[in-house]
Amino acid sequence: MLRPQPGSYRAGLRQSVAVGRCLVAALTATLVLTACGPSSAVPEPTTGVSDAATAQASSITLPQDLSPILFGRSISLGFTLRSAGVGLAGAAVQVQVGSATVPITTSATGSAGVLLDSRDLKPGRQTVTVSYAGDAQHLAAEASTTVQIDPAESSVALKLTPTGTGAADAVATVTVGTGVNPVGQIAFTVDGAPLETQPVTGADGRGTVGIRISAGLAVGDHHVAAAFTPGVPAEVSAASGAAVLTLAKAASGVTAAAHKDVIRYGDQASFSVAVQPLGSPPGTDLTGAITVLDGATPVAEGTTDPTGAASLDFLNRADPGSKTYTVTYAGNAGVFGSQAEFAVQTSQTNVDIAISTPSLRPGDSGTVTVSVIGTPDRPTGTAVITVDGAEVANGPLDADGRISATLTSVSVGSHPVTVTYSGDVRFEANTASATLRVKEPLSNPYANGAASINADNPCPSWAAACVDLSNDRAWMQSGGTVTYGPVSITSGRPGYRTPSGTFEVYWRDKNHKSSLYDDAPMPNSVFFNGGIAFHAGSLSAQSHGCIHLSWSASLTFFDNLSVGDAVYVFGYAPY
Repeated sequence: MLRPQPGSYRAGLRQSVAVGRCLVAALTATLVLTACGPSSAVPEPTTGVSDAATAQASSITLPQDLSPILFGRSISLGFTLRSAGVGLAGAAVQVQVGSATVPITTSATGSAGVLLDSRDLKPGRQTVTVSYAGDAQHLAAEASTTVQIDPAESSVALKLTPTGTGAADAVATVTVGTGVNPVGQIAFTVDGAPLETQPVTGADGRGTVGIRISAGLAVGDHHVAAAFTPGVPAEVSAASGAAVLTLAKAASGVTAAAHKDVIRYGDQASFSVAVQPLGSPPGTDLTGAITVLDGATPVAEGTTDPTGAASLDFLNRADPGSKTYTVTYAGNAGVFGSQAEFAVQTSQTNVDIAISTPSLRPGDSGTVTVSVIGTPDRPTGTAVITVDGAEVANGPLDADGRISATLTSVSVGSHPVTVTYSGDVRFEANTASATLRVKEPLSNPYANGAASINADNPCPSWAAACVDLSNDRAWMQSGGTVTYGPVSITSGRPGYRTPSGTFEVYWRDKNHKSSLYDDAPMPNSVFFNGGIAFHAGSLSAQSHGCIHLSWSASLTFFDNLSVGDAVYVFGYAPY
């Protein structure tokens, strides 16, 4: 806008102070300005008062070319109206810039001034014209000058705040020095690659835009730039700002613990591992290799998830007591590794005791073998074996965890066997018992058939009872030699075939009745496969899977087969 100029022209403006104040109040943003007073029109030159030939020439002195100004700033334009070398006081003058005109009255010295507000002017080179219409004593005068209005200078300040490994907040602030509000867009780049472009609209000469630089940048220096492109380049210049985003590795801490307070020796267990970022923002990627060491020996290995958590399975082979392990976190491209120690408490574990008794006849000698079974390593320590309450062996286990005792001239009957294991540093003490049964030799009325089987026995030597389905016969044996039989049998009918395979006697019932088939009697039952048993039954009718024996044969089988004896069934029934 145009407004009267104060300051250096104060002396010349004393006569028009009231007029100047009214001019300032009347200025508008469109430069359509009016003067104060009874009329808004500029006085026309007085004519007819004296002859023009007697009027004196007038002149207006003003700068030929004003200094360039930036859009948004104001510049003072001063001029002087003279005639015959003397300033014309109180003269009505018009100042015009483009289509805007403002009247002004000169001071007592003929001087006056206005302020040019570049925001009311079009950018580029503009012409400013000062004109005096003259009066009866003075001729009209006019003078012009130019002013160059350049785009206001802008600047961009870029601030980077890391928020995690490979991530940061970028905030760009555009400032226009002349107070013009920046309007346009800001384009962000990192290491020359485009990121985002955001619109910006300012207030009070400033505008701010922020973006999140997503995670994934490598550790090191990254050059981030923000370029401002104005919406009206003629009014505001473009600008850019840059900053360096330095991504350094974060420190870390690691902790670990076993999933249970106390773990038995030999048990499968797990370690819970947690990595914490130290001094780095939440969300830092903590993926990395984890190793748990017993001294220099790895006992468990794995990888943490991005949150730093891992669960590692391991086999606990530590001796009972407290043991210290070291957990090592390898880190990653954005996080340093770390390590820490932690303790695990181990307790003893139990053992199984297997007792193997020989198959003896009265007066025979044989060996009782005991195996103390534990994992993952063999138990050590000592064991005592007693038979009929008398100690027959007392000593250390061998490398396989075994101890044995030799028995001589064993008499007929059942002989209780007891084993007492002392335990060791890893394994708990334990006891077990078994029964050694010595039976009177069987009298076999089927010696001829037995001889033919003994010549080429199809049944394994470890089996106590054998069933030949193909030939409808069964027998008992010891060490592969037939002791009773072969005797005639019938087996399962079609649809209820007796399965072949290796089985073990698990139950004996003298007067059993079927729970499946209407309480059918099953005398002298010796069960070896689910509901399948040896028992007395018809030798002309097939069964529902059981092995039918004659009464006398079933009685012999019942009296001589014990729980745990092996039964071997083979072949296929001919019906």
